[in-house]
Amino acid sequence: MKRLLFIIFCLILPFSANSAVIEDCLKSISEDNSIWQERLFDKTNGIFNTIKDDEDVTDNMVEANKNKIYTLLAADVLLKCNKQLSFVAKTPRAQIDFTHNNKEYAFDFDVGKMLEFIDMRTGIIVTNKRNYSPGDVMQLSDFPQNTKLFSDECSDHTIWENLDDDAAVNKIGQSVFNEFGGSKNEFFLDFAEGDNRRAFPGLVLMDKTYSTKETIVSYHNIRTGMEKMEQFASALKSSECANQGLTVYLVALDVKKDTSSEKRGWMIGAGVGGGAMAYLGTSSALLATTSLGATSSVVFWSGVAANMVHPVGWIVAGVAVATATAIALYPSKIENLQQVMVIDGPFNL
Repeated sequence: MKRLLFIIFCLILPFSANSAVIEDCLKSISEDNSIWQERLFDKTNGIFNTIKDDEDVTDNMVEANKNKIYTLLAADVLLKCNKQLSFVAKTPRAQIDFTHNNKEYAFDFDVGKMLEFIDMRTGIIVTNKRNYSPGDVMQLSDFPQNTKLFSDECSDHTIWENLDDDAAVNKIGQSVFNEFGGSKNEFFLDFAEGDNRRAFPGLVLMDKTYSTKETIVSYHNIRTGMEKMEQFASALKSSECANQGLTVYLVALDVKKDTSSEKRGWMIGAGVGGGAMAYLGTSSALLATTSLGATSSVVFWSGVAANMVHPVGWIVAGVAVATATAIALYPSKIENLQQVMVIDGPFNL
């Protein structure tokens, strides 16, 4: 009989409609011994490296190592479940299997708590392009230049002469984006290339009152970003932005082209455990052949075992734990974004 171990003790919540998706995702992790089983029980760097071969895993052991387990879960979800992140974020609790001493176990864990160990900068985009799905990359070149994507009543067209207080995006933004000052500041949608673009077309921006400062409305917790995006989109449906063929997405902001010799696709920046971000990503094939014996995997293992910080990331084509050049943490100024990656949406208005 499988023993259920709770990483955080609480009442068992009913599984959501997304359970089947996250179950498949977690199964792919648990069945890959190289990224799961060995990192739990490796005698040198495993989370339970002091456990005896004939000893049972106990609730006390799990409680003592819960942050390490959450760190490992967060890293593996990024590695294995890249296109399912929105489904993962909408699930309250989940279970993942493992074995020890020929006995079957399962961690029952709080998905929201696990997401707190993933730091991925996300933003909200309103656009007239409805054909993107999670995992797709929006490129600046996909959008026509010198073109208005929305009406002036939806979002102000003339920012330079003071924002229109009555524009829908501003009014709704002030009620939703309290982390960005709420009614103390103003909000608008970014413009197309050649039309005074600040960062990326349709991206929600904040204009700080009595200041020249503008910044991207962004959230580092995926679930928080999704919740804010859904609140914003729901309110826009009954506003002046409705009936214009517009839709809303949550997108990852830190996306780069893979310039390695493999040229496998796109990389996304994310941190695990609260540390510095790095862009990481190679092919899923390299995950099996390179990461276990590479220096980078040693760094990653020791980070998990000691509950230290180590960055990890994923790309659509698959990822491997690999060394990479760290990027600046979360730029606060308006940026020249050439592409973003869809995490959730579309939510049509």
